[in-house]
Amino acid sequence: RWVTDVALPVGRVVAAPGTLGPLLDYDVLTRVFVEPGGVWTWLAPGLSWTDHGPRIRDAVSAAVDLDGWRIDEDDDLLALIARDVVDGELAGYISSHGGVITVESAADGVLTLDFGGACTDCPAAGSTLHDRIESAVRERYPALVAVQQRPRQASRPHGWIGVLQRHVP
Repeated sequence: RWVTDVALPVGRVVAAPGTLGPLLDYDVLTRVFVEPGGVWTWLAPGLSWTDHGPRIRDAVSAAVDLDGWRIDEDDDLLALIARDVVDGELAGYISSHGGVITVESAADGVLTLDFGGACTDCPAAGSTLHDRIESAVRERYPALVAVQQRPRQASRPHGWIGVLQRHVP
């Protein structure tokens, strides 16, 4: 991820200006995503960042100031940003409460998360979902439509201990 002051639409780069475009066109870069404050780039397999990193850095730096970008909204970017938020930015907060949150899916701008561990039945899960995760993801992916928690399957009632009765003759 190249940190930069980007004033571009968020999404997958279909075409880029300057020398960044040919790096994408000729598969030096396999994909490029833009988010507020950064440009994500993936180097093609078999190539090294040692050899290509400086050229890519210079191409990204020059391209952000040029016209000619074509960017599409992309659910892969939404999932990537959500994983970065959950596994990075908020990981300490989530794990400190005994929780586990994973990205289940991202489709049509809707992000679905699976709450596990202590998050499963936590009364504050809604607050974590909307106040923390949704706001952090929306800051980086403004086209976010909604964030939802994966519905839980019906389970045994909590708080009751099942006791087997034994028939004694």
